[in-house]
Amino acid sequence: EGLEAESEPGAAMTSGSKVLPSYREVFSVLEGLGSLATSPEEVEKLLGDCSDFLKGCLDSFKSPSSASKAAVESGTVSGYGDQPLNLNESIRKVTVEASTRLALDEVQTYALLRRCLDEDKSPLPTACDDDLVVRLTRYYFAERLQLMKCIQALLERGTDAEHDDDDEVTPALAHARACLRDLLAGGLEEKLTGALCSHMRGSTPTRPAVYSKDRRRNAQLAKMWATQALEETQVMLDCAFYMYYSPAVRCSASGFARLAAAFEEGALGRAPASAAELVNNAWVDGERGEEYARETVNRFSDSFRAMCSVILIEAMDLEDVVQSLNAADGGDTHAMLNVDAMKDVAKALGKWPSDATHGPVLLAWATLLSLAPSAASGLTPPPEADPAKMSARAAGGDAGFDSLLSLLRTDYIKGIGHACKSVLKNLFTASLAAFDVLPVQRLKPGELDALLDILSELVEGQPILCEQFWGGSHGDGQEAPLMNLLIGCRERHPADGVPLLRALSALASGPDAAACALAFLSRSPTVALPTPGPGADMAGSIVPIGRDGEPTRKWKLAMERWEGEYADYEQRRDMGWGGDAPPAPPLPAGPVRSTVALASAYLPGAAIPAGARGVAIDRMGSARDAADEEEGDGAGEDDDEEDD
Repeated sequence: EGLEAESEPGAAMTSGSKVLPSYREVFSVLEGLGSLATSPEEVEKLLGDCSDFLKGCLDSFKSPSSASKAAVESGTVSGYGDQPLNLNESIRKVTVEASTRLALDEVQTYALLRRCLDEDKSPLPTACDDDLVVRLTRYYFAERLQLMKCIQALLERGTDAEHDDDDEVTPALAHARACLRDLLAGGLEEKLTGALCSHMRGSTPTRPAVYSKDRRRNAQLAKMWATQALEETQVMLDCAFYMYYSPAVRCSASGFARLAAAFEEGALGRAPASAAELVNNAWVDGERGEEYARETVNRFSDSFRAMCSVILIEAMDLEDVVQSLNAADGGDTHAMLNVDAMKDVAKALGKWPSDATHGPVLLAWATLLSLAPSAASGLTPPPEADPAKMSARAAGGDAGFDSLLSLLRTDYIKGIGHACKSVLKNLFTASLAAFDVLPVQRLKPGELDALLDILSELVEGQPILCEQFWGGSHGDGQEAPLMNLLIGCRERHPADGVPLLRALSALASGPDAAACALAFLSRSPTVALPTPGPGADMAGSIVPIGRDGEPTRKWKLAMERWEGEYADYEQRRDMGWGGDAPPAPPLPAGPVRSTVALASAYLPGAAIPAGARGVAIDRMGSARDAADEEEGDGAGEDDDEEDD
């Protein structure tokens, strides 16, 4: 499955080049992998030459060293192009000074300098002035960013593997996936998460070390670096997500704890580390520079918080937990379904507040703990990971489902593809199952509206997710809780048809999903009548029933008590004593059966025969009018046997 299932072509990828790659060129080739015009041989050679650099992530850009400086000063460099080059004295001095200004390896500085000049069609410089440093810094920063985008492109192609047919995988794409397997086997996870955590904490050691003596130029370069740090962090967050979304990589509990601590320090608990530097140096852009800088910081802050939450939720792998519930052998060993792992995660999240920012991750952790005893036989969570206490934290304050809805409504999550939405959909369905939220009849109007809001944000406009739902909705797996939610909405129809129509509208994206939604709607109940009035003559005309179709024991006991109280009331009334008649037991929401034929003043001539089964629902929602409100609480029944 996914990356692990592919072999030839490109079963192994080796690096045979020490030349610093042009990451712009590599990324351009990766973007064209789906094109038949892309040469498989070109892809294989290009990725083979740069795989060692890609494995190193941003660490492939080295710091200055005496050996590299000596190589440049010797006048012969072999780190640019296929053949060694001879350097004249002036370009050697420019390279060494530029290397110091950029805090970058001397040979790599020369390679970037030559490419920068080739792009500008400029002659070789004779001095390292401020203008050259700014141009070279921009080029260097662009190459750093392109490196991360190359890794992101490879990871995205890898996560698409499970959705591909064999006929759709071109040789070029197979080579790219072989390269990704090589990167992951070579320690990409450790390099990527290490660089990400450093960026989050603001401790990245690769920033340019020496600036110009000119104050304005100095501020300009500082602002460039701060912006670069934000952009690199964003791409690394995307890379981390796709890495853990891939079936080839599972996050360990210790890795989760490290990420959680860094994310809290650099995004969830405060503004990004480089935000202050960006704002403080924004004056170089004029009177509105600070305003634009703050807008930039706010935009990145929101996207960082969103992606940090999604990555941590995906790292818990709730989909695998749910699959373990339905696997006969318990499924594969989950990285966090053991006591030591639970202690690590509980410690990492122990001081997180129950607010909208931290709520989605707390909800995911509470869900995992609630499902853990069933997913892993014999597992008892340790005291610091007590499911009941964690559930209370996850539901407290501004956390819970409201925090999940807030996350889904962020601009960044709204604008991304189905992969992140798929992770949050898994959280939603797993939490519905873990906390016994359903059936719908038990929900208050506002609670049902909130669940439908979440459903709409998750799947509306997402054909892949909608088709996944309809394809797996008849089993006991990941889609079952959503189907139960949908069935609960159908049971309210047509007395209160809005919930069903909202749910089906969200789940109808794409032609196949729309056909399934229409078919589901066609099987919905078509008749709903208000319950009889509260008079004693109609008491017991509708009875709640259990799974065996017989009246529930609780209802029968309540009716026996009421009948005795009503008999006493009649006796006192006949003797001339005052007092109000005792009210009949209220009909609970849920499966019911009529014991007599029922008619309604709202639909003259319509009737429900005795013995018909249906569902009693609270009178709420759009189907309630002013006259209904005056009658008080009640229930509606349908005559569709399918909804029993």
